[in-house]
Amino acid sequence: MRRARLVALGGLASVLAAGPTPTIFHSASRSAPVIERQVIALYLGTLGTDAESGMVPAIREMKTALTRQATATGREFIARGVSLEPSVDDGLRHLSLFGIFDEVSLGGNWTNSAVVRYLGGTIGGTRATAIPQVILLEREVTRDASRLEVGDEREIGRYIGTKEISTWVRGGAPLPR
Repeated sequence: MRRARLVALGGLASVLAAGPTPTIFHSASRSAPVIERQVIALYLGTLGTDAESGMVPAIREMKTALTRQATATGREFIARGVSLEPSVDDGLRHLSLFGIFDEVSLGGNWTNSAVVRYLGGTIGGTRATAIPQVILLEREVTRDASRLEVGDEREIGRYIGTKEISTWVRGGAPLPR
């Protein structure tokens, strides 16, 4: 039985090896790299602040408005969701209320790696750590036939609290200039 499993795994490995090789690089000319500009909206929240506060429809509207603006200016829009729910399961349930995100970070509460990255390692007492938040970022991604270079993220806007986020979204969620 063990030998049969090994043979089956060997056969699977050969099929995978013979198939097309996935790549993250575009087939661009070697002399002309492709530069993509990206707008990223990072939403940080918890089920406790979002379920009753109006954040669910506001964030759904924000994603639609930012997708439209990014496309109109030749940029790609990326929606990131970060849930401060302590468990991964609860975080997934929380973020699923908002529809689709391109990237998510779940579990860990205030020690979640995305929370620490975007809010800092010292938590407490300041407006900067209030939840919910939307942080707008920009970056460039350069691709060529053999290389991918992801540039540093640059913060272009930050909206803190349900009132500030809702007001910004009702105004069309304009991208800062």
